[in-house]
Amino acid sequence: MWRRDRSKPRGTGAAANAPVRRVRGSADYVNAPVAGERLRRRLPRVRWRNVALVLGVVTLIAGALVVLNSPLLEIRSVSVRGTQNVSAESVAQLSGLRGQHLLLSDLSAARERILTQPLIKDVTIERVWPNGVRISVEERTPWAGWEADGRVWAIDAEGVVLEGFAPPPGSVIVKQVSSLPALRAGKRVDLEATELIRQLEATDGPANGPRILGFEWALRSGLTVITQHGRITFGGADGFEFKYSVWEELEFEAQRRGEPLLVADLRFGTRPAVEIGLGLGRAARIIEP
Repeated sequence: MWRRDRSKPRGTGAAANAPVRRVRGSADYVNAPVAGERLRRRLPRVRWRNVALVLGVVTLIAGALVVLNSPLLEIRSVSVRGTQNVSAESVAQLSGLRGQHLLLSDLSAARERILTQPLIKDVTIERVWPNGVRISVEERTPWAGWEADGRVWAIDAEGVVLEGFAPPPGSVIVKQVSSLPALRAGKRVDLEATELIRQLEATDGPANGPRILGFEWALRSGLTVITQHGRITFGGADGFEFKYSVWEELEFEAQRRGEPLLVADLRFGTRPAVEIGLGLGRAARIIEP
C-alpha cells in the first residue's frame, strides 16, 4: 500500500512560490493595508497644504495691492540741494515727481527731464520714506569763453554754452572764425577743441618758444594756436603728443635759423605745411619717432 512520505515538509516545490490568498478578516489582511488605503490617508494632508499655500499667495497679493494704492506713499515732499544759479522749485517741477507713487515713480525718467536744463551737469535722485524724494544737483560752471558773431559766450569744461554768464577773468577766449555752427544756450561747441586747449595749457608751449596769445576755431580746420610769431594749426585732439613734438622741433629749427615760425599746419602727419622766416614757404619733413 502506498504511504505518504511525511518526512518532506508541506509547501515545498512549486507550490511554495504560489501567492498566498488572504481571507478578509484575517490578521494578515488587517495589518497590511493596501496602497489605495495609504493614498486615501495622505490626500487630506496634501489638500490642506495646497489650500494654505494659495491663501498665503492671495494674502501677499492683497497686501501688495493695498501698499501700491495707499495714499500714504504719495510723494508730497521734493527737496532739492546743490542749486546756486538754478531755481530749486524749477528743478522740482522739471522732475514731475510730486504726486506720484513713491514705489512706482520712474526716477530715471525724472533725471533725464532735469538734465534738459542747460545749466545742470549731473543729477542724483533718492527716495525718502514714506512720501518724499531728495534731488541733488551739480551745476555747470564757466571755464572759458567762445566768441562767435561778435558775442563772447561762456562755456564750461565740456564745451556747453552757458546763458547769463561771463567767462572767468583771465580765461581762454576761443574765436570762431567760421559762420557755422550758430551758437545758443545749451549747445555744445567742439569738444575736441576744449580737450586740446586743456592739454596745451598743461604744456605751456614749447621751451623758449613764443608766447601763446589765443586760439581760433573753424569748422573745417579745427583749432589753431595763435602765437607771438604765427599760427599753429592742430585741427583736433587726436595724435596730440606727436603734433606737439613736431611743433617743438619746428620751433627749435626756427630758433636755429634766427627766424620766426610763421605757419605750421600739423594735420598732415610727417609732412606739415610750414613757413619759417618771411613767408618763403620752405618745406620741412619731420620723421615720426
